[in-house]
Amino acid sequence: MSNNLENKVYEKIGTNIKTARTLKNMTQEQLAEQLKKSTNFVSPIERGQTGISVNTIIDICNILDIEPNAIFNGLITYNNEQDKLIINSISNLSNDDKNIISTLIDYINTKNTK
Repeated sequence: MSNNLENKVYEKIGTNIKTARTLKNMTQEQLAEQLKKSTNFVSPIERGQTGISVNTIIDICNILDIEPNAIFNGLITYNNEQDKLIINSISNLSNDDKNIISTLIDYINTKNTK
């Protein structure tokens, strides 16, 4: 991956992590504490100045209670724009809202199999 492309990926991932964190009303300090890292670890990630390991991505997803799609939003190419819209929209919803959507999907799937 070229350095310029790599920087753009880091920036997008950092922005997405910051967005997810702020939607959870969590400070960088709180995220860092739960990651068992320093604030100096979180800040450069959110500014896109450094990459992070897969394990750290998993930890962030678990701490922020988000799907990995929320972190990679804007980086993955979808063949179907409607799929992209649905996946990206659901990624940052609360668990309560996700449960409502899940119930609706179950209803639609059941209806379509009859």
